[in-house]
Amino acid sequence: MDSAGVRIDPRARRWLAGHGGAVTLRSAPRHGCCGGTARLPVAEPGPPAAADADAYRLKTVDGIHVYLAAPLAEGVQTLTVRLEGLLGWHRLFVEAPDAGGQPPDGQSM
Repeated sequence: MDSAGVRIDPRARRWLAGHGGAVTLRSAPRHGCCGGTARLPVAEPGPPAAADADAYRLKTVDGIHVYLAAPLAEGVQTLTVRLEGLLGWHRLFVEAPDAGGQPPDGQSM
C-alpha cells in the first residue's frame, strides 16, 4: 500500500524541473559515532538505475517524477524534498517527521 506523502519545496521543484524533472528518494545508512546505524531518507536527482527500477514506486508530484523506494512508500510519514545551496552549489535533502509525527523544525504539517 502506498501511503507515504511527498512534498516538494517550490525551490527544489524549480531546480529539479531544470535538471531532468525526476528525483529518487531512498534510504541510506548513517553510522553513529558511538555505534549503531540509522537509515535516513536521501534525495538524488534523476531516476534510479534501470537495474533497480523494480524497487521503486513512481509518483508524480507538482510535475516532478518521484521514484520512491518501496520501504519509504509503505511508511505513513510525509517526506519533504528541499534544496539548499550557495554560489551555484546545490544539494537536495529530505525532511521527515520525527517519531511524534512532527517535522524536524517542530512546525506542524
